[in-house]
Amino acid sequence: MRRTCFFAQLQLPGLGDLVQRNILLAVLRRAHPGASVTLVVGAGLAERFADLLPRHAYAEDLMRCPDPGDTTPEHWRAFLAELADRRFELCVVDPGSHTLDAGHAERAGIPRRVGVPRGRASDRQLSHPVRLPPPLLGVSDLYEYANAFARALGARPLRPAEVVPDLPRQPEKVPELDAPGPRIGVHPGGQPHWNRRWPLDRYAELCVRLVADLGASLYLLGADGERAELAELRDRITAAVPGAVPHVEAGGALNRTANLVAGLDLLVGNDSGLAHLAAAVGTSTVVLYGPTGTEPLWARVYPRHRGVSLDYPCQAIRHEPDQVAGRRCAHGCVVRYQGPRGPYPRCLVDLDVDRVWAATTAQLRAQQRSGGGHVR
Repeated sequence: MRRTCFFAQLQLPGLGDLVQRNILLAVLRRAHPGASVTLVVGAGLAERFADLLPRHAYAEDLMRCPDPGDTTPEHWRAFLAELADRRFELCVVDPGSHTLDAGHAERAGIPRRVGVPRGRASDRQLSHPVRLPPPLLGVSDLYEYANAFARALGARPLRPAEVVPDLPRQPEKVPELDAPGPRIGVHPGGQPHWNRRWPLDRYAELCVRLVADLGASLYLLGADGERAELAELRDRITAAVPGAVPHVEAGGALNRTANLVAGLDLLVGNDSGLAHLAAAVGTSTVVLYGPTGTEPLWARVYPRHRGVSLDYPCQAIRHEPDQVAGRRCAHGCVVRYQGPRGPYPRCLVDLDVDRVWAATTAQLRAQQRSGGGHVR
């Protein structure tokens, strides 16, 4: 096997979704260590995550396909012609690939096509269907997915601690990490299309306690569009604790962010991309779960992870990524994030600071007992 490809035409992905794709890409590389791996994603996704792909993925090459929803025949004809010209010998179809599927791989002459049957006509074009075992936690998790693909590809089974591969990155000095410990990152943000945020004033209260009671050095992390909220959080901390100097890191290059997160003792934040980045660089996390309720998906494969959730029944609602806007819960919560003044989801509003503080200090103690263990 010399040339392989991985179809991942994802709908509305975030950073964490793409970092998690390294799990199956790494499985593919383990199964065929001498083969090249080409990651196939939508053109819009490739542009949006140009800082991530392919430098921080387990793929040597990036190929663009039409975006989800693009039905222009000329775009698909040109893509299929290029796909055929590449003469791939194996195609792995990501379970979340939107319309790009095994049927396209067959039309391009790719003889071996591996993927999870999804009740579509293209299931017939899978030469090697991936069979998931009965889920241990009620829904198939990343451990079960990784091992099911490993079996289909002929790779050896994985232990839970082996499932998440290290994030490919270049060593980079981060001077801000030369600060007294504990060094704690705080991520109060997330994609605005779905409000998964703990209220900003709760984060401020937590951060003040971390500085005042533990002498922590704080790193306030987020995307470029979250600078104003991070600045507001910083100002609240410095007003309450004179002399505190929280570092704000927003919208920086992914390689620097990854090295910064790898140097932290702990990351506390919402269920968003930085939590998955932390898992991929070996940093302990405390993650606050609101309407997603997705912790069971990765609980077994993130050994340094501690989740905090009220486990309201509406947190267990499942839907496709493009159906978030139509989501309904028992409390009628607003779906989109509208700003730091709220409204916030009931499942996060009801989560008090004491509960998050207890999880944070417990995780710090656990990290100290283990002697750290992540790359600095």
